[in-house]
Amino acid sequence: MPADHWVTEPLISVVVPVRDGAGYLERCLASLFASEFPSFEVIVVDDGSKDQSAAIARQFPCAVIETMRPRGPAAARNVGAGTARGAILFFLDADILIQPDSLGIVAAKVSANPDVAALFGSYRAETLPPNFVSRYKNLLHHHTHQTSCEEASTFCSGFGAIRKEAFEELGGFNPDCRFLEDVEIGYRMQRRGMRVRLCKDLQLTHCKRYSLKTLVHSDVFGRAIPWTRLMLENRIFRSDLNTQWHNIISVPVACLLPAACAVPEQPYVFGGLLAAFLALNARFLRAAYKHDGFAFMLGASALCWFGYIYSAVGLAAGVGAHLLNLRKARMGSEAGVPDPERS
Repeated sequence: MPADHWVTEPLISVVVPVRDGAGYLERCLASLFASEFPSFEVIVVDDGSKDQSAAIARQFPCAVIETMRPRGPAAARNVGAGTARGAILFFLDADILIQPDSLGIVAAKVSANPDVAALFGSYRAETLPPNFVSRYKNLLHHHTHQTSCEEASTFCSGFGAIRKEAFEELGGFNPDCRFLEDVEIGYRMQRRGMRVRLCKDLQLTHCKRYSLKTLVHSDVFGRAIPWTRLMLENRIFRSDLNTQWHNIISVPVACLLPAACAVPEQPYVFGGLLAAFLALNARFLRAAYKHDGFAFMLGASALCWFGYIYSAVGLAAGVGAHLLNLRKARMGSEAGVPDPERS
């Protein structure tokens, strides 16, 4: 770690929000200050941590901002961006490690594409936690991003860069979004005609450890439900990232598989559905096999199927929440109460 790192006019301002991240923040900051690209500053926003996150951040040559109480990642990122001096804001989660050339890639891509407002990368195929669920989730994320369209309709604030002028024009992240604030700002960028690119050679290491319980909770309450609501509210539907056509078709196929077991006299129904499910997800399962062998691929197949099952539950809950919100807005309009989303 360098004893000092102060750049008078940094090109990139790295904003790292953290809450109770003492277990991985030090490695995140160490990776930043091992960067080969010199023109950057680091701003750590401690969002009401109860551990030693702020003390750890102060061991590094970076600015540290502490909030009085937890305000959520969107608000924390806005606070950091408000003090940034760089023309490029690079938002980085505290449980992610960059590569020595990562900031250089960001600077080069932004410079070479003046019409691009923002860009983001993906996780590397390898992850630090050795348990199966973490390895599966990380590889799925890596594969999804590496096989998606480079012209994106969303954004990723875990490892995403945005021009400061574009960020200020948008008014920053929506602090009311406790989940998927990056997708929400990505949709706003799309509505304004701002281009967002998926940079596939910007790959970083994820340190987050998942259990089956935390995976399901995160995917349902932090992704499926709020993402469904965002898509319906913004009327943006694209075959990209987690909503590629094979993902959409896999949901009903996965849900029908258990039902097919109830008709043992017609085994071809189950066999046909299983073959369809494996074919729809063949690219990812081949990647799982190449990454960690046959046993890992078998486990990935089962967890992939289960993922579509609980995603279907999240999808239904998201649609229901959206319809309920529409009904409340309609009733408020009829009663003469203004819709807060339109004010």
